[in-house]
Amino acid sequence: MKDNFTKNTKILGTFCVIMTSICYGLVPSFSFISFGMGVETETLLFNKFLYAAVIMWAYLLVRRINFRFSKKAAIAMVVTCAGYIGLSTSLYVSFDYISGSLATIISFTFPAMIVTIEMITGMEPVRITKILAVLLSFGGLVLIVWDPEMKANFLGILFAFGAAVGYVIYLFGLSAESVKKENSFAVAGYVMLSAAAVNFIRCFISGKPLFVTQPNQIGMMILLSLVCVFMAIVFYAIGVRLIGPGNASLINTMEPVLACVFGHFLVGDVLTKIMILGSLLVVAAVLLTNLPDKKSKLPDSPK
Repeated sequence: MKDNFTKNTKILGTFCVIMTSICYGLVPSFSFISFGMGVETETLLFNKFLYAAVIMWAYLLVRRINFRFSKKAAIAMVVTCAGYIGLSTSLYVSFDYISGSLATIISFTFPAMIVTIEMITGMEPVRITKILAVLLSFGGLVLIVWDPEMKANFLGILFAFGAAVGYVIYLFGLSAESVKKENSFAVAGYVMLSAAAVNFIRCFISGKPLFVTQPNQIGMMILLSLVCVFMAIVFYAIGVRLIGPGNASLINTMEPVLACVFGHFLVGDVLTKIMILGSLLVVAAVLLTNLPDKKSKLPDSPK
């Protein structure tokens, strides 16, 4: 009986993390479909994070989850929110120049960046597997960037790489001891609220509309906020609780692969042989960085 319970727990946990990867993998495709409907980038981000924040805060209030943070956690959250805003803004600006699949793959060099920082600063011991992970990640990036068939825009690549840097800042903020003590849903709620506030200002400054008005546009905003943000976070939280952060991180390496698959079939992203090879190298690097030699795992993010 106990063995069956354990097996069912692992199956359910694995399913939840796979669902997280699917939700996050749909972000580029759903975003490009929205752009095709005439939604501006600033408007999309404001609607996406506003709706997600409303859903998350409703969840926090209904479940009576504590959302009052300590002073230390509040200070660390400023860095966390700044990193996430930088990540999301850079990623979406890169969408103006390159495909969502390509941008997602490049942004997934962030684990190699974290490992490099940890080894240089002495936070983690230098290991062959970690060095190999860094080499694989940036080797895959080089292959993708210099693929003669891609003709990728340099500015788009730069912004996608900037998204990876924002990811690093965001995850180091989340890994602060004061933040880790707080409820993960409350943390996500503040992150979404801050992202919505910044994009409200961006809409105001740029003169872009705050809200979409057409039914199909509203439908896409609801999909992005409900599926690609709220459900992704809930599935990941359940998955981590059932199978642990290490296993969840390993399974979640499916995200860039799924982003490429969805991008190819939903919005017609080009997938060349060299791009596929480079993508596999990046995914292999992410797998290596998540092998169970690390003391702790950095949490995932609401994209």
